[in-house]
Amino acid sequence: MTAALTVVFAAGGTGLPAELPFGATTAAAADIEPVTITSDRYPDDERPHEGAGEYGSFTFDAGSADAVRYTYDFTGQARREVAPSAPGGPVTVRFMPEKAGLYRLSVKAYDRAGYTVGTGSSSFWVSSGRAPRAAWPLGDPEGSEHAQGTGSTPSATAGPGVTFGRPGHGWNTGTAAALDGTSGAYLDAQGSALDTGKAFAVGAWVYLPERPSRSMTVVSQDGSDGPGFALGYDDAADAWAFRVSPAGGTPLSWAVSGGAAPRQSWIHLLGVYDAELGSLRLYVNGRLVREDVQRGRAVATGSGGLQIGRAASASGYGGHLRGTVADVRAYDRVVPAPEAEELGVAEPHQVAYWPLESATDGVAPDMDPKRPGEPTGAGLSLRGGASIYTAPDPGCDPGTDPDCMVDPNANALRGNGHLALNGTSAFADSRAGLLTPEDGFSITARARLSSGDADVNQTVLSLSGQSTQAVVVRYAASARRWELAVTNRDDSEATVSTARDTAVLPSATGSGDHLALVYDATTREVRLYVNGHLAGGKIRWANSWDLSTTRLEVGRSMTASGSGDHFSGAVDEVRVYQGPLDADAVQVVSILPSGSSATEPGDPRTGLTSRGSDT
Repeated sequence: MTAALTVVFAAGGTGLPAELPFGATTAAAADIEPVTITSDRYPDDERPHEGAGEYGSFTFDAGSADAVRYTYDFTGQARREVAPSAPGGPVTVRFMPEKAGLYRLSVKAYDRAGYTVGTGSSSFWVSSGRAPRAAWPLGDPEGSEHAQGTGSTPSATAGPGVTFGRPGHGWNTGTAAALDGTSGAYLDAQGSALDTGKAFAVGAWVYLPERPSRSMTVVSQDGSDGPGFALGYDDAADAWAFRVSPAGGTPLSWAVSGGAAPRQSWIHLLGVYDAELGSLRLYVNGRLVREDVQRGRAVATGSGGLQIGRAASASGYGGHLRGTVADVRAYDRVVPAPEAEELGVAEPHQVAYWPLESATDGVAPDMDPKRPGEPTGAGLSLRGGASIYTAPDPGCDPGTDPDCMVDPNANALRGNGHLALNGTSAFADSRAGLLTPEDGFSITARARLSSGDADVNQTVLSLSGQSTQAVVVRYAASARRWELAVTNRDDSEATVSTARDTAVLPSATGSGDHLALVYDATTREVRLYVNGHLAGGKIRWANSWDLSTTRLEVGRSMTASGSGDHFSGAVDEVRVYQGPLDADAVQVVSILPSGSSATEPGDPRTGLTSRGSDT
């Protein structure tokens, strides 16, 4: 950061409590003194200081013998209170900035009667957090015997169970290292990367080809009596886990765990130990899934070699990983929440888009702009009398001719056309294989009912298996609301869970409603958004579905006993994403013009701008 700001040291104030004690006078205002503020790491000197994730000390000295307490607040923090050990004495507090930027500290000192006897402020610039102390991208060429570290990080020796050159965690993020789960599945950095007795963090991307049936280690570091820490999958918890060895305690006995481990899905793990707070945190895909705070509890100092894909124990190395790993990073500082979120972002990728403007031989084409190496998209097949409705030409321009009258219900929902469904037999479907077996996904569409008071259930979207649907978005006639339903398995006796929007009456006019189904596989939560807003809360979806075998159906539900709940009305702008859309992205997708898609990381242009099918 190169920007600077002229800092004005402010002292003063009213000097009086909001309500004066009995017998108090305004003469106390003359006794206000400036509070002196000094800092070892973040002085008020107009220069940026390193950095986010680092604690600094701030000492307050009121210069008044009557000061018995201070209140203070940093930018973005609630006001706090601290007392000196003796009246008029200084106090020291600790503070960690979470991100780069300009911070302001405001301080007031008070006497025993509650009068202000001193005020002060300090402004200081904070730069981004220090780079990792050690990092291994693991994008080495196939056939390599070592993984090169970044900067001064030494290379890590690969065991015989490691294969480089495998696909990475994003289409343009390079390659990764696959470990086969045998005793040779490891990378040994040989040297120490972290002092685990102090604040540290460790993170990596990991991909499991199948559901784990045993505990496995992604990253660990050797210690004197076992690993200083281990980050990986804990079979007993059936979740990801970050474990450390407490000083004087059993190795790896302090642990936090959470987040599901879906197969064939890239997951970012980050474990953080905050020595100042006595806090252990685990982030999965940038989201804090568990924190345990034990003030005063310390982690054993460990200085052994860093291991990727295994962890030491009394009987030797174990927990060998069967999976693919990329971008291992070790930090000798706290990684704050905003940085953790940024590190773990896995942007959803649009895999199919049907604008439903036209159809050839009964098939509406997939107009998703494919990336290099992606297969050609499959069409949406129109069946049972389904058709593409094209809005008639009004013969005039309502934008320039005030006498041009256009029926809004005669327009397509978006663009020049939409899918017309008759409510009895019409539907459209795609082939299976759009989704991976267990990864998160999002499906969006715009829908308009033929009648707002229909007395039968009507399905807009469903993912169908052999015996039932994995998930359904439908009009629920009994409540006259949009509804989400999920099942736990592909079985006619499956348990059904539902969530219903209570805010929006389903539309039978104009451009209809935008519906977004979002599933986050790491939290196992499924959500329904209506017109960009979360509807009906969240459903925890514990399921055994292989989503790669499901078919997307538009306009009906399908079970082993037959089809039903046909939709009567119009459906448009159907999109499928690999990965869960967040609330902001749902709102962006809901207003995209027909024929365009949101720009994704790695596309020729950046930002949330449209990318047409001709890009």
